Amino acid sequence: MKKIFFIISIVLAYCFKANAQQAKDEYKSMVDSAINIMYTRYLNAIKKQNSDYYLNNLYLLNEQDQPLNYVPSCSKFKLINVYDARNRKVLSKGIYAWKVFTILRKNQFEISIVDFYITYKNHNYNFSNGGGATTVFEYSCDEGKWRLITSNNRGI
Repeated sequence: MKKIFFIISIVLAYCFKANAQQAKDEYKSMVDSAINIMYTRYLNAIKKQNSDYYLNNLYLLNEQDQPLNYVPSCSKFKLINVYDARNRKVLSKGIYAWKVFTILRKNQFEISIVDFYITYKNHNYNFSNGGGATTVFEYSCDEGKWRLITSNNRGI
């Protein structure tokens, strides 16, 4: 009896594990979509100005000022730990960074990307905000998936 119960529990555990691995991580894909939308907008604006310095020297951060390296589009950006003492020399010259904030309100998922210029001088970190974008996804119970509602740029 114990052997049968043990075998059935292993089979069920394997089935649940296999099913869980097939699910797509919707959080990562929505954050990645919001980053790609903003990146494409900046890329189109920079092509008109013939200057790609900004996008080639852009860092991607999460809400805690740590590198955002779990999305597929992170390869387009440089990664840095802002509060690490080894990076103070880079920060003393100043860096451009996008900081990603996420908020879930009822059935809407809001992703805000804030454009910052970060410097470190006289033992102080300075964050200068230059604008950003907000992308909103809404969950549709009928369809069983997230839909893009809006993507708005804001800034100076």
